[in-house]
Amino acid sequence: MITEEQRALVERLLLERISLRGIYRAVGVGLQWLLQFMVARFQAAPEGLYINPAGGTPAVILQRLEAELDELWSFGGQKANRYWVWIARDAATRHVIAFPVGDRSQDSTARL
Repeated sequence: MITEEQRALVERLLLERISLRGIYRAVGVGLQWLLQFMVARFQAAPEGLYINPAGGTPAVILQRLEAELDELWSFGGQKANRYWVWIARDAATRHVIAFPVGDRSQDSTARL
């Protein structure tokens, strides 16, 4: 059972950009719980929160998205229990566009 105090601590540590491994070890929660908690927090955020228009936009706006893709992995308990976090970021603003959590299958890639 995860207490409200632990949840608040996890949120603060995530804002400080502490590694996921460091968070789940220090707070005493599981990696799977931590990843699900992150997904729930991002889904609860307001829809327009992620994108802020850049100041001084030009008169002509091209309809093109440049994204950077990256992947992170860690394991929970045993190395056989691998979890992958796929991250897509806007190249210009560095805002996170999407981050599905799962395995390294085509289904996870398709969700991205």
